[in-house]
Amino acid sequence: MTTAPVLFAGGSGSVGRKTIAEFRRRYPDVPVLVGGRNLKPANEVAEAAGLAKAVAIDLDKPQLGLGDDVAVGAVVMLVPDNALLGLRFAQDRAVPYLSIGGGLIEVASELALFTHRPNAAPIVIAAHWMAGAAVMLAAKAAQAFDRVRSIHMGALVDDQDSVGPTALEDMARLHEAAPAALALKDGKRIWLTEDAVNRDIETVDGRRLKGSAFSSFDVVSLQAATGAADIRFDLVTAASSSRRAGGGAATEIMVEIEGDAGGRATRSRSTLVFDEGTAALTGVSVVLALAALLGLDGKARTPAGLYMPELLWEADAFLAELVRAGAQIAHSER
Repeated sequence: MTTAPVLFAGGSGSVGRKTIAEFRRRYPDVPVLVGGRNLKPANEVAEAAGLAKAVAIDLDKPQLGLGDDVAVGAVVMLVPDNALLGLRFAQDRAVPYLSIGGGLIEVASELALFTHRPNAAPIVIAAHWMAGAAVMLAAKAAQAFDRVRSIHMGALVDDQDSVGPTALEDMARLHEAAPAALALKDGKRIWLTEDAVNRDIETVDGRRLKGSAFSSFDVVSLQAATGAADIRFDLVTAASSSRRAGGGAATEIMVEIEGDAGGRATRSRSTLVFDEGTAALTGVSVVLALAALLGLDGKARTPAGLYMPELLWEADAFLAELVRAGAQIAHSER
């Protein structure tokens, strides 16, 4: 178990607050550094967490602006690491690094830094939907198939969800940089534009809503894991099924898989609903990844290497932890 504090860069943001609260609930004895540009909100988060300290960070300075005397047991980037100084910091200190920011079109920079120093530290690219919740739901569903032909993923963000401004700005930035969306068709990479980005999504309560294709890391992770020839991820913003039924602003994930199982053509549908919204679900997923990295789950610490969330946990165990945190998961054949 780590004794040096875990640095949460962006710890005072909407995702950061939820992540640190979940981390503290599970691991009350592991110290935390709440990194932020503004020390006032960072101090508030640190005081609420306990065994925590607020630190001023600068994403444009080496070591994120922290001194050599600041001990760090892991670097968790909850804000975009655009200069990759957080990654360099983790490699220099030989401590685990996890990032939920960045996009597919930017990942070459992380790959280059890793390949130049492959033994420096474990690096986790977790810029998947909800930091791995969606890919794990799909991976679990795919286990029922002998052969997976297609995976269609949909995500609904409630239009009253308290998504933080940093997350919204980052999504807008990535869309502006690469307005076409990556998908797989007939086993080949394609970039969807114009009308091709539109696809109807069936929500948890059965509505058909027009979604838009989104370049998610889930697409490439599932290609590697399943070999499916057709994969796409679509996003829609609307009232969640839970809120329409009188509940809160939930986040929803829907996965539809077609393939062969037991010698016959089979279709399945899996859904995940998290009533506390996107920031909280992302936070749980980040904490689970951290547990595997640091050996907090009772297993050995993750060695140096390059990872994605689905390589740190078995899907069944990961989803079981999400259910314990409040997720509602359902699977059915169609």
